Amino acid sequence: MNQLKKEEIYDKLGNIDQIRDIIFGAQLRDYNTRFDKLESELANFRQELLDRIQEVKTTNASDLRSAIDIVDKRIKALQITGEEERNDLRQIIDRTHRKSSSNFEKLSEDLELSTSSLRDNLSETKSKLQDDIRNLRTYVQEELERRLSAIGNIKVSRDDMAEILFELGMRLKGTEFVPELEEATDLIIVDRLGTE
Repeated sequence: MNQLKKEEIYDKLGNIDQIRDIIFGAQLRDYNTRFDKLESELANFRQELLDRIQEVKTTNASDLRSAIDIVDKRIKALQITGEEERNDLRQIIDRTHRKSSSNFEKLSEDLELSTSSLRDNLSETKSKLQDDIRNLRTYVQEELERRLSAIGNIKVSRDDMAEILFELGMRLKGTEFVPELEEATDLIIVDRLGTE
C-alpha cells in the first residue's frame, strides 16, 4: 500500500509538473526568455561598458601622451631658449668687458698724456716762476740799493724807514697797501729827496 501510494504520488507529481507546466509554463518560458534577454543585455551592456572604459583609457592615454609630448617640447624649447639667452648674456658680457677694457685703456692713455702734459706745464711754470723770482729779487735788490744810496745821503727817521720797508714787504707780497698811506709815504720820500 505504501508502495502504491508512492507510485501514485510520483504519478501525481509527474502530473503536478505537467499541471504546473500547463498553468505556469508560458509564464516560466516568458520569464526564462526575459532572464535570458536581460542576461544578454547585461552582457552586452557590460561589454559596451568595458569597451567604453577601454576607449576612455585609450583616449586618456593618448591625451596624456600628447600632453607629455607638449610638456617635453616646451621644456626643450625653454632649455634651448635658456641656453640661447645664456649665450646672448655671455656675448653681451664679453662685449661689455671688451668695451670697458678698451675704454679703460683709452682713459689710462688719456690720463698718462694729461699727467705728462701737466708735468711739463708745471715744470715750465716752475721754471718761469723761478725766473720771475730771480728777476724780482734782482729788481728789489737794485731798488733797495738805489733807495739806500739815495737814503744814504739823507737822514731818515726810524718811523719813515719802517713805513718804507713795510710798503716794500706788502708790494713783494702782492697785496695792496692802503692808498692813502702809500701816497703819504711817496710824498714823504719825495719831500725828503726834494729837500736834500
